[in-house]
Amino acid sequence: MKHHYLFAILAPVFWSLAGVVVKSLSVATEWQINFYRCASLTLFVGLVILLRYRRSGLSVIRKSGKKGFFAGCLLSGAMLCNVVALKYTTVAVAVFVMAAAPVFAALLGKIVLREQTHKRGWISIGLAFVGIAIMVGGRLQVGDLFGVSVAILGIMFFGAYAVSLRIGKNLDMTPAVLCGGFVGTLISCGMSFATGVGLLIPLAEALWCSALGVVQLGLGSVLFALAAQTVPAVQLTLFSLGEPVLAPIWVLIAFNEIPTGATLVGGGILLIALVLQLFDRSP
Repeated sequence: MKHHYLFAILAPVFWSLAGVVVKSLSVATEWQINFYRCASLTLFVGLVILLRYRRSGLSVIRKSGKKGFFAGCLLSGAMLCNVVALKYTTVAVAVFVMAAAPVFAALLGKIVLREQTHKRGWISIGLAFVGIAIMVGGRLQVGDLFGVSVAILGIMFFGAYAVSLRIGKNLDMTPAVLCGGFVGTLISCGMSFATGVGLLIPLAEALWCSALGVVQLGLGSVLFALAAQTVPAVQLTLFSLGEPVLAPIWVLIAFNEIPTGATLVGGGILLIALVLQLFDRSP
């Protein structure tokens, strides 16, 4: 259906808003942002499950069991790393590194699920490492290196999350997102108090952080899931490339944050690696 293609286009537009919102927050720390973002995501996904399954919602959550819980923990790690990376390096660097997640997922899939990876898949994995190395090599400041390291940790979490979804493919894994939001809420709450800042931030910033959970993560993911009903997988992932393309543009417009040459070159190599991975015909 044509509107499913519209959903596939709109989803990465919502996803791309994280960087410009995080950069606009002057008071909230990365852990406070994560708390309100994850808490609002948990409420949103809980409402979606309730509306979709009504009285059988709890049964669906129980059926996901340990697989859903494990996948949710991995997703929470990816979400937490996403915001921390955006706080410690430029949006362009963070989103380009995190765009390599499908490539790492393919590598993990080969190891864990013993899925075959053809020559094109290995080339894309090699290009991903080269692209990240170029971006890291071009940014030797401590903050940037920390941000890149967290972004790399994030794609490892997300790659493992993608593989865990494949393991639980016979179940509705929507509860994994609910679990991910809940676990992320607990961790970020603990870290906020452990760092001595607590959870109190200006109301406007709390609303923006909550909007990230509902609109940027929740609504974007729901639209993408609806699009997946009819849009082919390769086209879906190509549409998702809109996120790393759009995110630096929003920040450039809002804050004049201009990506370095190394970021653009490394990011371009990462996008090439991802496109190659999309057309890898491994079973």
